[in-house]
Amino acid sequence: MQSSCVYSECMRNHAAKLGSYAVDGCREYSQPATGDLCAACGCHRSYHRRIDVKSSGQITRAPFPFTSLRRVKQLARLKWRATEEREEEEEEEDTEETSTEEMMTVKRRRKSKFTAEQKEAMRDYAVKLGWTLKDKRAIREEIRVFCEGIGVSRYLFKTWVNNNKKFYH
Repeated sequence: MQSSCVYSECMRNHAAKLGSYAVDGCREYSQPATGDLCAACGCHRSYHRRIDVKSSGQITRAPFPFTSLRRVKQLARLKWRATEEREEEEEEEDTEETSTEEMMTVKRRRKSKFTAEQKEAMRDYAVKLGWTLKDKRAIREEIRVFCEGIGVSRYLFKTWVNNNKKFYH
């Protein structure tokens, strides 16, 4: 069975430089005499939605037939909500089997929580270091010992310093 394709409306985001989303309204790819640029809008053929047409008259759309960025964002939000609901269900029932689709979803990283004592100790130590960990290779062992003493990894301490220096420094 032989298949061919037809190109329809233009999907190019003409307002990308402005940080927005807008298509030009070209409703159908116009085949030019030479080249792959649309005669109507001037965009390359790859910006137009591709529709596969089989010889039996059956029409199938190419993957990802989104019409707007708003719809893409809406689908992403729905996926995140479904993932969060599944995580809550997994916490309640650990015996249930999970499908491969569920295992492929992206899990959100948990936010680090620090006690008031840890925050106070990290702030005092960061003041001693001058609110930077750059060029502190000489005292790397001392920093590691400090972090083990308060129960925080060196990476979390470094991240905390970078995120909080504008508030305390």
